[in-house]
Amino acid sequence: MPVDVNSAAFRLWQLLNGTSFHGCIRNLYINNELQDFTKTRMTPGVVPGCEPCRKLYCLHGICQPAGVHGPVCHCEPGWDGPHCDQPRGGPCQGHKCVHGLCLPLDALSYSCQCHQGYQGALCNQPAAPPDPCRLLPCRHGRCRLAPGGQPTCECHSGYTGTLCDQELECRGEPVRDYHQVQRGYAICQTTRPVAWVQCRGACSSDTGAGCCTGLRPRRRKYAFECSNGATFVEEVEKPSKCGCSQCL
Repeated sequence: MPVDVNSAAFRLWQLLNGTSFHGCIRNLYINNELQDFTKTRMTPGVVPGCEPCRKLYCLHGICQPAGVHGPVCHCEPGWDGPHCDQPRGGPCQGHKCVHGLCLPLDALSYSCQCHQGYQGALCNQPAAPPDPCRLLPCRHGRCRLAPGGQPTCECHSGYTGTLCDQELECRGEPVRDYHQVQRGYAICQTTRPVAWVQCRGACSSDTGAGCCTGLRPRRRKYAFECSNGATFVEEVEKPSKCGCSQCL
């Protein structure tokens, strides 16, 4: 803009810059004559047409249509990105992780890595205290906290050991159930429950009798009914006592 016109413009209007113009000019008439800028000497930064910047939105900046690869955004201080919509310094600038570290996910978002003892999306919630029983696998029992706060295993019946993984000495557990046999394709079972003992536990290998097995077998006759309608009577042998014996 010429110097005299520039000075007059500052007196008449509230201008911030009298030496350059950012924007688009169309249908400009001077003395009732439409001006054609394509027939004048184009200065650097001036290109014909108003279309390039119409398709480029600059949130915090100004569109410059004469970029190397087309229109580009010239961002204001503190902003970055192709549309001047990204705070300079990354998404963690001014983050809200109260008790944690900010980890950028992309140009606009982040996540919080909480310090020990805190949880939540912003690491602003106290975390639940760790469970001491989580590191004590009680195989045949359940974990309990001792008066001093130490985790211990409370074993089920028939088991012992720090982790309830050792069976007690050989013993017999009473069982009362129906006895089943298969005859061909038919399944047959007793008409009344049968009583016996189920052997569980361990035996010392020092004595040479290392297996807990059934002793004193008891034989009784029971009536059977089959799935195909047949019936019969047969002796059933079940152990009545358990003890240590040589392994077969």
